[in-house]
Amino acid sequence: MRTVAYLGPEHTNTHMAALAKFGRKVEFVHAPTVEEVFHLVEREKADVGVVPIENSLEGAVTHTLDRFIDFKQSPVQVIGEILLPIGHFFITRPGVPLGDVDTVYSHPQALAQCRPWIQTHLKRGISLNETHSTAEAVRWVAEGVGDGKSFAAIGHKEAARQYRLAATPIRDDRDNRTRFLVIGLKDPAKIGRSKTSLLFALKDKPGALHDALMPFKQNRINLTKIESRPSKRKAWEYVFFLDIEGHSSQPAVQRALEALKKTTSMVRILGSYPMASGSRKSPE
Repeated sequence: MRTVAYLGPEHTNTHMAALAKFGRKVEFVHAPTVEEVFHLVEREKADVGVVPIENSLEGAVTHTLDRFIDFKQSPVQVIGEILLPIGHFFITRPGVPLGDVDTVYSHPQALAQCRPWIQTHLKRGISLNETHSTAEAVRWVAEGVGDGKSFAAIGHKEAARQYRLAATPIRDDRDNRTRFLVIGLKDPAKIGRSKTSLLFALKDKPGALHDALMPFKQNRINLTKIESRPSKRKAWEYVFFLDIEGHSSQPAVQRALEALKKTTSMVRILGSYPMASGSRKSPE
């Protein structure tokens, strides 16, 4: 049976993404950190792993980006992506009015995404407390941390159902989606439209970023994501995470990547993989 590791515990958005991708006929293993998901795949304790990479409202998940940067020699590669619409729920013990809640627990991403709703619907001065996951926050409410009555969580309705808690949908007109990466050790099948993810570091010279990106324009390759992170080796030195449309085996992509290598100090291809349906396009 195929084994899928994911950033857990159960009933988090990463768990929901893994279920949407692989169904229930696999063995799921939840890991407490992004680092541990990578470890499970690297040690072949799991066939694939699922980790979050970015949210349409709050941006990049830096823990995942940094793991790719810190372990450049890792055999793990990106073999797929998952796009999951995010619907948050305000979770309390049954019968607790919104006005009585004075403390809200959740993962920092969920708290940030729900900030406008919190400011509109909850009383001023409410305490917001970060947890390792939305599922952990729901468990705290269920187990009655403190008095339990004035506490609430932001999480998934499946977690609320597990503990028989009340779940109120948090309405948000914004397009809230999270993108997850599927990581593994084997190249995926080339099916349909592809996307390629890579890392590169710049040479210390004027116009270095312009020179690095120019080959993609010259070869008419669309860039769908660019993100910079500190290299952690030298102050003010950065590594760039780039997503492009196309497969690394395509001639145009190969030409662009060869040109990129000539203008940068480091290039690492993280993987070419099928593009998820509904993937957004960004201007170059």
